[in-house]
Amino acid sequence: MVQAVHAVNTEHQAQGLPAIGVGVGLNTGPMCVGDMGSDVRRSYTVIGDAVNLGSRLEGLCKAYGVEIVASESTHAQAPGFVWLELDRVCVKGKEQAVAIYHPLGAVGQVDGERLQALEHWHRWLAAFRAQQWPVCDELWPSVQSNPAGAKLLDFYAQRLQERRVLPYDPDWDGATHFDTK
Repeated sequence: MVQAVHAVNTEHQAQGLPAIGVGVGLNTGPMCVGDMGSDVRRSYTVIGDAVNLGSRLEGLCKAYGVEIVASESTHAQAPGFVWLELDRVCVKGKEQAVAIYHPLGAVGQVDGERLQALEHWHRWLAAFRAQQWPVCDELWPSVQSNPAGAKLLDFYAQRLQERRVLPYDPDWDGATHFDTK
């Protein structure tokens, strides 16, 4: 779907039309699928907690500047992909944080430069969660080529600025809390 939108945008650009964006939330888990309702009103739909989380993840695409946000359960079910960990989040309606990821490509198809950038990013993210602000500062230049792009860096630059003025909190889990759908 993302590749199809990119193709449409190429055509739009050639015609002087504006680009369109897409956001995809992926989650894996139990759900109810089928034709639901009454004799008066019926709808083929999906419902369940897994569906709701997928919807919330779709809403996070814009905040992180990526086209696909996947949950830790989807990440665990797709070991054939290289994943960039974006964050741990608490979304509206959930009390427990969930790790979220962005797929970079199939294993073996992601080049060495992107894999090295991914390694730098994960080291920086670990330092951020450990509230090691000097280490974050030291590693910051190495994450500038982060595979997810500038929007993710801007997001974390703001979080870093907010967190570093606070005293060390041994109970802080590093999760971002989102109160909107």
